[in-house]
Amino acid sequence: MREMLGAVKDPDFELKLLPGWERHSPDSAGKEKMDAALKQRFMAANRPELHATLRSQLDEAYAVMKKQDVVAYFAQTGDMGDSKAYYPASILAAVRRSPDGSNLDAYVAQAIRDHGAKPLFGDKRFVRFERESTRVLEGGNIVVTSIVYMTPIPGSQRRRGLQLMASLARPESMSAADEKFIGWKNGLDLCVSTLRWLPA
Repeated sequence: MREMLGAVKDPDFELKLLPGWERHSPDSAGKEKMDAALKQRFMAANRPELHATLRSQLDEAYAVMKKQDVVAYFAQTGDMGDSKAYYPASILAAVRRSPDGSNLDAYVAQAIRDHGAKPLFGDKRFVRFERESTRVLEGGNIVVTSIVYMTPIPGSQRRRGLQLMASLARPESMSAADEKFIGWKNGLDLCVSTLRWLPA
């Protein structure tokens, strides 16, 4: 819509993705392709419960994408190579705007005040914060940690930001201090920290 009105198109971006992770389009064809790839991968690994968990996240993610300005979706659906590091996670990338057309400084201030947002690895171009919720699924509850990252879009005068939201699931029996869970979060942080804007 912005381009139709003569506005300059926002630049695209890329991430240095974790092993097996791929970028997907936020449409029905992309959803079907991703679900088929996830099912094949986890059945081959004899981990159908992981597919069930991620399928639930996938359905939820695409429902959210219909309501938000999502531009890309990332998940571990590709060739893993020699890596055995499965991530029960996904990342949504969306464009965030201030409702009144002003800059996003008020949003960032609220994230700091209400959610303890901090710079990602000390890089003030990004703010990062976490939220948790418990979901009831067949076979037991899972805890979903949402990690939200925000960075301003170049050329937008801070009126638009790219929001990356990683959703990471763990069994309710797994502590937030578990080394594997902390490793998953660190991996996602490292991935997001590699964000690079591409020439328009």
